[in-house]
Amino acid sequence: MHNMKKILAGLLVLLMVLALVACKTPTPEPAEPTAAPANPDQPTPDQPENPDEPQPEPEPEVEVVTGDFTYNTYSTSLGNNWNPHTWETNADDSILSYLSMPFVTMQAENTEDGIYQWVYEMATEITDVTAEHQDDLTKYPVKLGDADPATITEGFVFELKLNPNAKWQDGTPINADSYIESMKAMLDPAMKNYRANLTYAGESAVAGGASYYYQGSVAKIENANGNNYKMADLTAGEDGQYRSAEGYPVYWAVNYPLANWLSGNTLKDYVDAYGGAYFGTETWDQLVALMDEDGLVPLTDETYALFAPVTTSVAAWGESEDDLYAYMVYKQEYPVCDYDSTVGMYKVDDYTIRYVMENKIDYYYALTSFTSTWLVYMPLYEAGKDTSGELVTTNYGTSVETSMSYGPYKLESLQDGKQIVFTQNENWYGWEKDENGYLYSVTPYLVNGEHVQRYQTTKIVIDVMTDDAAKQAFLKGELIEWAPSAEELPTYAASEQLYKADETYTMSFFFCTGLDLLKEMDNSKGNINSVVMSNVKFRKAFSLGIDRAEWVTATAGFTPSFGLLNNLYYYDFYNDPESSYRSSDQAMQAICDLYGVQYGEGTPYATLKDAYKSITGYNLTEAKQLMKEACDELVADGLYTAGEEIKIRIGYKKGALDSSDQKQVELMNKYINAAAEGSGFGKITLEAIGNINDRYGDTAKGEFAIGYGAWGGAALYPFRNLQVYCDTDQYSIHEAGCWDPATETLTLTVNGEEVTMTWQDWSRCMIGAGQFAGADFDTKLNILSSMEKLYLEKYYRIPLATSTTCSLLAFKANYITPDYNLAYGWGGLELMKYNYNDTEWAEFVASQNGQLNYE
Repeated sequence: MHNMKKILAGLLVLLMVLALVACKTPTPEPAEPTAAPANPDQPTPDQPENPDEPQPEPEPEVEVVTGDFTYNTYSTSLGNNWNPHTWETNADDSILSYLSMPFVTMQAENTEDGIYQWVYEMATEITDVTAEHQDDLTKYPVKLGDADPATITEGFVFELKLNPNAKWQDGTPINADSYIESMKAMLDPAMKNYRANLTYAGESAVAGGASYYYQGSVAKIENANGNNYKMADLTAGEDGQYRSAEGYPVYWAVNYPLANWLSGNTLKDYVDAYGGAYFGTETWDQLVALMDEDGLVPLTDETYALFAPVTTSVAAWGESEDDLYAYMVYKQEYPVCDYDSTVGMYKVDDYTIRYVMENKIDYYYALTSFTSTWLVYMPLYEAGKDTSGELVTTNYGTSVETSMSYGPYKLESLQDGKQIVFTQNENWYGWEKDENGYLYSVTPYLVNGEHVQRYQTTKIVIDVMTDDAAKQAFLKGELIEWAPSAEELPTYAASEQLYKADETYTMSFFFCTGLDLLKEMDNSKGNINSVVMSNVKFRKAFSLGIDRAEWVTATAGFTPSFGLLNNLYYYDFYNDPESSYRSSDQAMQAICDLYGVQYGEGTPYATLKDAYKSITGYNLTEAKQLMKEACDELVADGLYTAGEEIKIRIGYKKGALDSSDQKQVELMNKYINAAAEGSGFGKITLEAIGNINDRYGDTAKGEFAIGYGAWGGAALYPFRNLQVYCDTDQYSIHEAGCWDPATETLTLTVNGEEVTMTWQDWSRCMIGAGQFAGADFDTKLNILSSMEKLYLEKYYRIPLATSTTCSLLAFKANYITPDYNLAYGWGGLELMKYNYNDTEWAEFVASQNGQLNYE
């Protein structure tokens, strides 16, 4: 049935090409990295007297060093939108980080032992007050399941005592009203702010956020992309129309596009194109006459009798009544509502707010969610509104004039595409002033047993320049940091000024394996015989033929990866700092099973850990065998003629390709041709393409058969990670040209019981109100590791390497520690210590004849 649909879909495009025009909507770039779903976080072994809450220390007298300390750095491009409600890129977020402060954050306590501490900033206290405010559990739309609210004592209602000294850069106080009005603006249904999804969805969604955000609208939801209701699940109302369990009216999609079931076409498109050869047409005209303006027909007993024969009475279409559910669409209506009675984020007094979670959340995960805020300066926000379009927009946070800081720095100047400058925000609550008028700040917490100066930087200058220009400027002492390229990294490997650390991002090749799309790529997208990508053995052979240990030598210090999640993911950090997902028995077994590595008696490896550590991902012998089998199958299927040339374009990079990129692809060409030698395949050429605005979306739509990119983030809650590959409602799936996780089902054995759900539902099952959200860690690890292995076995994505951050810091300054920590990095700009002020640095550079040596 599905093969027939794909064939007809291709023919349908030809029949309708004069009438239809494709509309390509840009997709914001995901993890390369764009904003991660949650900030990293880890526990401290040495808890203070009350381990459940951060413990601020009184600020003492500390000797400080003042003067002019400029942090000169560079970027290949500047952000253009640092509005916390709509920002999209890392460059945007970087600007926002200088102008804002979180409620609470994590910082170093003991750098030698890697111990972190919670530090209050815009809040002075955050407590779980669920037990005292159980009435909020019924006042707001909280997901309790079958639980009695009277029995719920934690995990839903959190009280935030606000910092009474916090002010905007113009001196305006920041209080509870500031946060309430900002939340209303964030969730404004007339604006549909991009970052509102961090507030109305996910683990820390505010109760009622979705209802307020979507109010006054009707969401049309494909049944095959939602609950997959069957007729037995529906109930007929007094008007005869069937409704879902939630009471949503259900319709037949007659001339309504079905993204999941009909590849974005409508049933009417197919019936008009192919008529009685594939469809029962006797009742068709009666159905069409009943359509509303959306092409929908109410589902009643009468319309069931009209619709069912259309798709089930002709054998060529290949469907039965069991498939009718996929043509159903239900309308979810969101009534108009007011903020106060709907959204569970409210004012207690001038400096206290309460935040009611939609789903139960652990205290520490709640703190993690409060490491960012939604705060905006309402006078500028309102003044910048534009109501001329379909949605209301604002220019807040796009220029010096439309920005207002409440962090340690403020925006002083901006030359678009050239330079951005930040100076100290004198109204930041953390500053004091010395006798010479210099602003300084001291940590209100201990670092390595003492209070230290923080934010010693007085000015930040970011210039736009190329990597080559940045290198020259750095070596002349004009920049404080520079990231060496892959070729240059070995030169500085022994430098004490080199800071290197793994990131959470797993760099991968992801594919578009849909046969129709591959054929079109061969016809018009510059590929030759890329239809070979439709064969899973070809893709597996490709993976096994990659020598990842060699390949990473062409990168900027990346490390080989063999799974979707790397070594930086932890599942119980708060109670067990050693709880690495990748080191769990379940996760190690999954990768051993994937690569066929065994352990125990009669094998080279005594333990599971030994077997896992032996994995390199490289097996040329097996790759050659699989290539031979793949070629034979493709030839037998009439898709490929033995010996013919193969050329596959790779959507490689948003920017221009550099020499490192070219070297990486040269190695890939070597690997894949070595694997294909003697298989019957002709020469294979992989061609990297750069300057692509959205290679993720382009690959999914069939512009490229292969894309190169990454997913990462949410390091301390790996159980949500598979959503980025499976949850089509929350993410733009890179592999959408391969499969539909919203309809394909998966059966797993959980605690001895077989459970079947769609891949999408499995990806949601361990978060929020999911079926296994409250399960123990062993159960969750079993589910996650099983999903990871089974997904990787599809070879829709090949993990290649863990990305790293490698940069040289000028002799002018040092981070507080050379040892990277997931919670606080190297201590960041906050704890950076300067060895020279600006004048002293200029003198030192001159003494070195304007050329510094970091080798």
